[in-house]
Amino acid sequence: MDEHELAWAAGFFDGDGWAALVRAKGRRTGQPHAQINQGSIAGMPEVLVRFRDAVGVGRIGGPKIEPGRQPLYWWVASSRGDVIRTGTLIGPWLSNQKRAQFSASVGLRFEAKAIDASAWAAGLFDAEGSSSLSDHRSHAGYKYAEATVTQSSPGPIPEELERFGHVVGLGRVYGPYEQEAATELVYRWRAQQVDEIRRVMHLLQPWLGLVKRQQAFRCLAVVDGQPALKRGRADWGSHKTHCVHGHEYATARLRPYVTRSTNGLALRDSKRCLVCLRLLARRSYANSKAKEIGGPAAADLDPTRSAPTC
Repeated sequence: MDEHELAWAAGFFDGDGWAALVRAKGRRTGQPHAQINQGSIAGMPEVLVRFRDAVGVGRIGGPKIEPGRQPLYWWVASSRGDVIRTGTLIGPWLSNQKRAQFSASVGLRFEAKAIDASAWAAGLFDAEGSSSLSDHRSHAGYKYAEATVTQSSPGPIPEELERFGHVVGLGRVYGPYEQEAATELVYRWRAQQVDEIRRVMHLLQPWLGLVKRQQAFRCLAVVDGQPALKRGRADWGSHKTHCVHGHEYATARLRPYVTRSTNGLALRDSKRCLVCLRLLARRSYANSKAKEIGGPAAADLDPTRSAPTC
C-alpha cells in the first residue's frame, strides 16, 4: 500500500471530508458515516476516484444538480467496517479535528502525533487550494498570481493551515475574515510572489491532482509571458550615486543599517549616507540640549532646516 497516496488522501480528507454518526429516518441509533463532497462542471472529479482507490472502500455518487451551483459529486462510506478502515489508513496524517470525528463515530484512538508530509500538503491543496490571477494594483494591464488555501474555524488559526505553511516553508496565514454566507471565521494561507508559488508547486507536484496542477501552471505562464516591470525611479537611473540631499555616496561611504532594539531582529539590510547620518545625530543632540536649557530648537540652529536623512 502506497503511503504517499494515503498521506495525500489524509490531506484531501482534512480539507473536504467529515465523519460522524448519522441517524437515518426510522432508526434509533446513529450509523457511522464518512463523506467527501466535490463540485465539478467537468464530470466526475478524478480526486474522488483517487481517494476511493487509496482507501479501497466506499462508493462514488452524483451528480446532484441544483440551480446556480456546480454539479455535486461525493465519495461515501456508510458501513462501520468501511469507516474504520478509512480512519485507520489515513489516521497517521490526519488533523486532530478529523481524528476526533473518527473517534466519536467508530471509537478509533490515535496516540502518535500527526505526520507532516509533502503528499499530505498536496492533498489539502487539491481539496481547498487554488491558483488565480488578479489585476496589478499599480500597473494597468499587468496580472499578478497568488496561491491560496482556505479553511474556516470558529476560533484560532486552523491546524491544517499552520501545518501546510510548515511543510511548504513559504507564504503566510492571513485572517480571520468574515465571509458572506459563511458560518465561521475564514483563514487563508497565501503566497503571492511568483518564485514562492513556483517553489510550492515544485514541492507538491509529484502528488498534486491534474486540475490544480494545470491551474497553477496556467497562472504562472501568464505572469511569465508579461514584459518585466520597471522598478525604481527612472530619473535616478539603475544605480544612484548621490543621496536625496546631494551627498556623493563614493566620498561619504556607506554602512549597513543596524537595529538597536533588544529583540535581536534585524529590520532590513538598508543603507544610509554617513553625512546625513552625522547631521541627524548632531541635530538630535542639539534638540536634547535645547530642551534642557530652554533654548531654540535644533531645527532653528540648522541652516539647511531639512530633515538630514536619505
